[in-house]
Amino acid sequence: MKKNKKHILILSLLSGLCLPLSAQTDSTELVGNPFLDEAIEIGANKNFTRQQSTASVSIIGNQSTDKRSSKNIGNSIIGEGKGLIGLDGAGIYYAANPTFYVRGLQSPSTSSPLILVDGIERDISLVSPDEVDHVTILKDAAAVALYGYKGANGAIQIVTKRGKYNSSDVRVRYEHLFNSQVDRPQFVNSHQYALAMNEALTNEGLAPRYTEQELAAYRDNTFPYEYPNVNWVDETFRNNGVTNKYAIEFQGGGERFRYFTMMNLLSDKGFIKNFNDNEGYSTQDKYVRGNLRTNLDIDLTPTTDLKVNLLGVLSEMSRPGSQANLWDMVYSIPANAFSINDRNGHWGGTPTYSGTLNPVASSTGASYYKIHERALFADMDLHQDLKDWIEGLSFNVRLGYDTYSTLYEDHSKTFVYGYHPVVTWGDGTPVLGDYWSGGAKGEMGKDANTNNYQRRLTFNAGLNFDRQLTYKDYLYAQVRYDYDYSNTTGANQSIYRQNYSFWGHYARMKR
Repeated sequence: MKKNKKHILILSLLSGLCLPLSAQTDSTELVGNPFLDEAIEIGANKNFTRQQSTASVSIIGNQSTDKRSSKNIGNSIIGEGKGLIGLDGAGIYYAANPTFYVRGLQSPSTSSPLILVDGIERDISLVSPDEVDHVTILKDAAAVALYGYKGANGAIQIVTKRGKYNSSDVRVRYEHLFNSQVDRPQFVNSHQYALAMNEALTNEGLAPRYTEQELAAYRDNTFPYEYPNVNWVDETFRNNGVTNKYAIEFQGGGERFRYFTMMNLLSDKGFIKNFNDNEGYSTQDKYVRGNLRTNLDIDLTPTTDLKVNLLGVLSEMSRPGSQANLWDMVYSIPANAFSINDRNGHWGGTPTYSGTLNPVASSTGASYYKIHERALFADMDLHQDLKDWIEGLSFNVRLGYDTYSTLYEDHSKTFVYGYHPVVTWGDGTPVLGDYWSGGAKGEMGKDANTNNYQRRLTFNAGLNFDRQLTYKDYLYAQVRYDYDYSNTTGANQSIYRQNYSFWGHYARMKR
């Protein structure tokens, strides 16, 4: 029988409260053409205006990303920015991350752009919108020249917020979302399914599968255990889910020091209907994540600047059973496969349709599975002005170290399922045969281990020349060395990469 699969949309209603507290305010007057004067970043330790640069770049400001209450910055930039194609993810909340293309589908292997957070390759799904100042989309060869083969599919540069001199600001934010599943699939009931089955068999010249008595039992629901009519969608899932977001930001600085600190907590509870039927634990689809970011800018001397960026992430995901795919189960069994529970109080199941396909049993009676996510991103950037030696000469060095790991806890358990087969009918009532059962009553699992880990060390150093040669002529040049080491789960997964590059920019009359 052909499956009528549909895409299920999650509709969210957002209500929020934002309380900005400011100790100092200022105003900035726009001069000239705001678009041409906009600074763009391509990773060369120098920001150029659009008037100066030939690179194809699109910028998404936090004015756009703050309008949505998204799980991460990737979900916030879908549909934003010229030249960025974003496809929203599907599945459970934890894993529903978008896919991006900047230059379309370039190859059969991968067409994903390079993702950079403050100039270092990192996972976009761990960055919350609250900590982002703007996102830059680098589209053409001139924009990604510094990244070599990694920038072949374009690049997305995420720039986080920084402090401000001589100010002190506090911002508190709370958002509450009501989530609903719309366009849920609708399946035929047991009576309709039995009629269709009989019709199909008759068309093949075979005897009908269901008698008139059985068809009437399905239609009238007179024997719900032997002739069930189960709406698996409504019995497994509730109509609404809830998401809460809390964030507090501290931004400011003094004469020679600036800071930005953000604490963010995200909590999502999904659509499992019977999640509290067990004592001591819940089987709800849940996701909780906390982010703590600190960005520091320190003017060590009049010619020496130090930037330090720290991000810590802790998250926990929980789902029913041993990562049960409930929607796959719903699509796999008809409404008359078995009842939710049998007459003996066990979960429903038959030799034809195993009880392990019972979505209500898997979402309620199979316990739960957890994933713990841990991440620490740290980098520092030292910039030294060497103008005392040569006007316009400077040196910078950056060092970054990232670690990421996931740990799982498998507390799932097995359960007993069964049914009473109907052997015949007598006096308008089904006659039951011997009870059949499958599965086994199990205890909650205790298995736990590291699921995967990633480590990355990034180092780069560059010598920069930035000088207005004459009233009309301007030159910027950079010689740079990059070193990258990464190690991930599995054998022979250590990668070392070194890169030497020279990059130059000449402008005449600011063009």
